[in-house]
Formats: sequence, structure tokens, C-alpha cells
Amino acid sequence: MEAINIPAIKIVKDEGNSAVFVIEPFYPGYGTTVGNALRRVLLTSLPGAAATAFRISGVDHEFTTIDGVKEDVVEIMLNIKNLCFTMYEEGSVTASFKVSKAGAVTGHDLKLPSSVELVNPDQLIATLTANRPFEGEVRIERGRGYLLSEEIDDKEFAIGTIAIDAVFSPVRRCSIQVESTRVGERVDYDKLTIEVETDDTITPREAIKQSADILLAQFGTLTETPIPVNKPEEVSEAPAEEPAGEEETSAAKGNDPKNFSVEEINLSIRTTNALVQNGVKKVKDILGASRKGLLEMKGVGERAVTEIADKMDELGLEFN
Repeated sequence: MEAINIPAIKIVKDEGNSAVFVIEPFYPGYGTTVGNALRRVLLTSLPGAAATAFRISGVDHEFTTIDGVKEDVVEIMLNIKNLCFTMYEEGSVTASFKVSKAGAVTGHDLKLPSSVELVNPDQLIATLTANRPFEGEVRIERGRGYLLSEEIDDKEFAIGTIAIDAVFSPVRRCSIQVESTRVGERVDYDKLTIEVETDDTITPREAIKQSADILLAQFGTLTETPIPVNKPEEVSEAPAEEPAGEEETSAAKGNDPKNFSVEEINLSIRTTNALVQNGVKKVKDILGASRKGLLEMKGVGERAVTEIADKMDELGLEFN
């Protein structure tokens, strides 16, 4: 039987943070399959760094103005959100700023730790209309995708710290187009065109490569690990109150839920990262820590513990 052909990739446009890739010829239908998968990973799954919160001296909340500053706090928050960082460590770091001279306050005025780089230092933060003290801090974290400010745990925040909707993805825009192309006498093969624009923290080539690596790692599970087959007599009827999805996951893995890793029980990205950074890698570690123990961990607040408790209840585990 004729093998499914492997397409070739070429770059038809490469301008700094923007590039256009053409991949062809795909076996009929594969252009859409591969294009949609790549686009999803490019927009939601690549790691990046972003500002997650900020504090300005004398400001208690975002719905206010500041004497001697042209922008209100909401505008300043949107400007900070547009700062693009590259971060070389896990956890969170703080950058500070302190300006007292009238004029533009930009990314150049941020005092960054050695583990963080700002790729757009000309980004405006605020404009001082008078000589007056303007100082504060910006909290920076690594993550994936998009994190709403409501999901950011405020346990470690000082009074006056304002959370920001964080855009971690280094890809700002991605579009795909699938067209027909000729291979021999057939005209129904696919040509996939992908246009990628990044925030300059990585190049479009790096973004495509990282996305492909993520997909290969996901599909690699299916080729490297034998898929277990349950004999009919080994399948037990699930209790009515237990969600079918969780029961199927447990049966398919053949594992005790206590041995599941925290990454595979579908907690939020922030909660998962906080647990892993505190050395909590399996469900049994969560049960051993208890509610009180989790609350004492860095980055784990009441909201995260409530989410964990709900997940333990779904798994049918007692969590105190």
C-alpha cells in the first residue's frame, strides 16, 4: 500500500517577529488536521512570562486617578499588561520603578532582577505631568496561555496590589489557510499556509518548533506506552454518584487515584504550578499535606485549596 507522503516546509516571509510558513503537499484532509492542531498549541500552550500584578504607592484600587499623572490607573494597568518579558526561572519575581521627574515613564525605568529581560523597554507605563514621586512594583511570573485576574491567588499580595489579566503566550496572532494543490494527476492534496506573529520574546521559527515538539510529546504517549485492554470480567459497574469520566480514567490507567500526578487531574495551571513548586507531585502528597498544610505553602491560597478539595471529592477521596 502506498505510504502517506511527508510534506515539506518553506518560509515565504520572515520579518522579525512575523513569518509565513507554507507546508505542502499534505495527504487530502491532513492540512486542516495539522493546521488546527498547530494553531491551538501556538495560541494556548507555549510557555512565556507576563506581568500578573502591580502596585503603585498611594493607590488602593484600579478605579481611581493619580495627581500629576496623565493616565488613570486602568490605563496604566493596560500599559503594564503590554510589557513583554523573558524569564529564566520559575515562581514569581518583582520589578520596581521610582520616578520623580515629569515626563514619560517607560520600561526603561523598571529595575529588573538578573533572571528577567524586557524586550520592549520603550513601552509606555505612565506620563507624569509634574515633578512628583511615582513609584511601585510589578510582579512577573511564568505560565501558559491566558490567566484571568480573578484566578490569580492574592495570598501573598500586599495591600494595594492589583491583579492583571496575564497573557503568557508569546504568540500574538496566528492564522491558517488550507488550499488544494496538485500532486501528479491528483488535485485534492492540501497546501497549508501558517502566518505567525510573536511578541519578540521568541521568533516565529522557534514558536513553530516548540509547538511541534509539544504535539509530538503528546502523540508519543500513544506509540511508546501500550494501551491497556480490560477483560469484561475485570470491568466493574461505577457507582451512580461517581462521574463517568473519572471512572474511565482510573480504569484505563489501572492506577489508584492516590498515585495520579497533580498534572493529570485537571487542576488550573496556577494551582498545578504552585503544588509542583512546593514538592507536591502526586494526589497522595495532597492528602498527606491536608488543608492546613497546603495553606502554609507558598502560592497556595483559599481559592486553590477549595479547587483541590472539589477535585478530591470528584476522585472519591477523603480530604481534610
